[in-house]
Amino acid sequence: MKSFQQNLLMAIAFALCGLCAWQWHFQTVQRGWLAGTNREISQRDAAIQGYTNSLDKVNEQITRMDQTIAGLNDDVKQALKTNGEFIILQKREIARLGASNDTLLSDLAQYTNAVASLQSNLDAAYDGIKKQNAALEQLAAQRDEFIQKYTNLVNKYNDTVSQYNGLAGKYTNAVDRLNKLQSAATNHPGR
Repeated sequence: MKSFQQNLLMAIAFALCGLCAWQWHFQTVQRGWLAGTNREISQRDAAIQGYTNSLDKVNEQITRMDQTIAGLNDDVKQALKTNGEFIILQKREIARLGASNDTLLSDLAQYTNAVASLQSNLDAAYDGIKKQNAALEQLAAQRDEFIQKYTNLVNKYNDTVSQYNGLAGKYTNAVDRLNKLQSAATNHPGR
C-alpha cells in the first residue's frame, strides 16, 4: 500500500502541480485581460475626462453666448426703441417738409407769375429802348450832317479870312506909310 499512497501522493502532487500551473496560466491570462480592461478603463476615463472638459468648455461658451445674446437682446431692444423714435421723428420731419413743399410750390407759382409779368414789362421797356436808340441814331445822323455843314462853312470863312489877311497885308504897308505921313504932318503943322 505504500506504493499506492506514494502513487497517490505523487498523483496528488502532480495534480497540485498541474493545478498550480493551470492556476498560474489562468491568472496570467486574467492579468492580461485585467491589464487590457484597465487600459480600456483608463482610456475611457481619459476620454470621459476629455469629454467632461469639452462639455465644461462648451458650457462656458454657452454661458458666454447666453450673456452675449442677452446683451444683444438688450442692444436690439434699445436699437428698436431708438429706431422707433427715429422713425417717429422722420415722419414728423417728412410731414413738416411736405407742408414746407406745399408753401414753396405756392411761392413758386407766385414767383413764376411775377417773372412772367417782369418779362412782359422788360419786353415793353426793351421796345421803348429800341425806339429811343433809333431816335438817337437819327439825331446823331442829323448832328453829323449839321457838323459837316458847319465845318464846310468854317472852312469857307477861313479861306475868306485868309484872302482878306493877304489883301490886308498889302494894304497895311500902305496904311502904315499913310499914318506916318499924317503923324509927321501933325507934328509939323506949319511947314
